[in-house]
Amino acid sequence: MRCYKKIGEAWNHFFFTGFSGESLGLLRMYIGCGLLAFHTYQFATVLSLKPLGSMYYFIEPIWYFQLLGIHYHIPALSFVIYALLMGATITMIMGKWTRSSILIVILCIFYLKGVRDSFSGDVHHRYIIPMQMLLLFLLSKCGQVHSRDANRKVYPPVQEWEASWPIKTIQLYVALFYFWSVIAKVRVSGWEWFAGGGRIQEVLIKRSVRWGLTGEGELVKNSLSFELAQHPELIQIFSHLVLAFELGFPLILFIKAVKLRALFLAGVITFHIATFVLMDVNFLLIPFVYLVFFDLVPIHSWLKARTAHLFTRRNSVAC
Repeated sequence: MRCYKKIGEAWNHFFFTGFSGESLGLLRMYIGCGLLAFHTYQFATVLSLKPLGSMYYFIEPIWYFQLLGIHYHIPALSFVIYALLMGATITMIMGKWTRSSILIVILCIFYLKGVRDSFSGDVHHRYIIPMQMLLLFLLSKCGQVHSRDANRKVYPPVQEWEASWPIKTIQLYVALFYFWSVIAKVRVSGWEWFAGGGRIQEVLIKRSVRWGLTGEGELVKNSLSFELAQHPELIQIFSHLVLAFELGFPLILFIKAVKLRALFLAGVITFHIATFVLMDVNFLLIPFVYLVFFDLVPIHSWLKARTAHLFTRRNSVAC
């Protein structure tokens, strides 16, 4: 019985303590700002088509398009949905009609992601973490603090447990996303992915030659990937580092020092930059979700004070 009691206490302490309603409201705002850039980057290929151009049939529609009977692309509709997506993201940041805005954002992402993936014939996973965050925001009381909704209606104070559980759940999901990526690599490629580095070498070569050669016989781009592929011993070191950081990512849940968390996440950001440059793995902007690992109240206060100081200084210079 004592063991079960301790487990219950640890569970409650992890999920239901540590954050305030202000923390949750600020997280909604800052994650929303990150989503504005993320949406634009992810759907640039869909928006590159002419709005009034020809309609295209999908060769391989994504599964939920098949389920809904969506078999072709209407270019103008994508632009309308994208405008709706950006508008709903802005109202989510403002906290105006918060739940409805979040729901619209989710539905728009499903449509635009479905269009992109139906064209490419592949399922991209870059929206997995942001989508889970949006679902948890939808279920939470994130619109009751730092929002226009709170200005129109008086809400009871958001309790610590009400603010903490969605933030802690997102933290756990992000940590497990990286942890389970190791399991996925082993399932697909076996331990050879980490032991010999052969899989990484294969990807480096494929990505380096995917754009073809110039007239002089040189790679059009990414010659660095090709050069790195010639050093299997270096690749093996990198593969071991990837294994260590992905398996060890859940440890961030137990790191209390803010500076240590920031240092750990800086290493992860460096990893994503390297994989983008060398392998064209397009998770370059995903680090905006790491804001969930910090209490944004002191950060927001510092930014407000800094902004006010700069504004006052500019006015004094102008006078």
